[in-house]
Amino acid sequence: YEKEKEEIIFWGKKLYERGLVCGSSGNISKKVNDKILITAHNSYLGFLEKEDILILDRDGKILEGNKKPTSEIALHLAIHKNFSEKIVIHAHSPYTVHYFQYFKILKPFTFEEKFYLGKIPVIPQNTPTVTDILPVIDALKKNNIVVLKNHGIVAIGNDFKSTFSLIELLEINAKLSLITQAISPVKEEIKEEKHLEKCKLFSKEHISSLVNIINNDETVQSLGKTYNLTTILCVKDEKEAFSFYYEKGKIIKVKNDEENAEFIFSTKREIWKQVFNGEIDPFVAFNQGKIKLKGDFNKLSKWFPVFERTFELWKKVAVD
Repeated sequence: YEKEKEEIIFWGKKLYERGLVCGSSGNISKKVNDKILITAHNSYLGFLEKEDILILDRDGKILEGNKKPTSEIALHLAIHKNFSEKIVIHAHSPYTVHYFQYFKILKPFTFEEKFYLGKIPVIPQNTPTVTDILPVIDALKKNNIVVLKNHGIVAIGNDFKSTFSLIELLEINAKLSLITQAISPVKEEIKEEKHLEKCKLFSKEHISSLVNIINNDETVQSLGKTYNLTTILCVKDEKEAFSFYYEKGKIIKVKNDEENAEFIFSTKREIWKQVFNGEIDPFVAFNQGKIKLKGDFNKLSKWFPVFERTFELWKKVAVD
């Protein structure tokens, strides 16, 4: 596991150089088949040696190494048990931690932040180590990065680069938000979204509600004409597929197949439920690999304003 240890050393140094950890804060782990490589307790991520990286089995038994594992070992083991993602990084990004001391919602400044971060789950944390792990696991099902209030950040991914990027992007967004607040303070407003009565996912009632809420929305209709949204978009789960036929922003029909669809969004029913219940941003889910897209993403991007509004409206059609 020499290559994997070198990876952990490299990315530990990057976290330190970017100011995302300091001193002995933070920890890293990587799942390799049935083994887990993890940083030791009291390790300095910016100055890791191979001796600071332990090899464990899935239950946390030390197979190689003479040091104690990080104090967050229970969190890492639980994440690796519940998710297929191989990388777990726990950082103590200062601007992010500071921002969420005072605010509940972080608004993205750029499209990149919106696409990759979305709505950040924030979990209350009142102990030096994470002792209540279940809320963190539940939050990571909705987003690959979670804030532990008063504590730090946990991010997961299938490679170090993408996992590190989430933490770095969030830190930059938090920093810019704090600077903006210092220059021009804005009182945070949290709006409660009104939902229609819940219906069964992809039932006749659900599909009908999705069509009606789009076709009766002036913003979608205006944007649809402006951007000439004429296409066939399909949403698909393990069993069913529904194609929405758009003509200049208006849905003119829906077919229970994917045969002629120009764009197909597919994922598990569990993820679609989270999308329609507003628990997960579909663009973030796509970029984090939770939703798969078949079709030309560049072509889809030109219609982003319309689909952004579409998904905002669809979240009002809650499902069970």
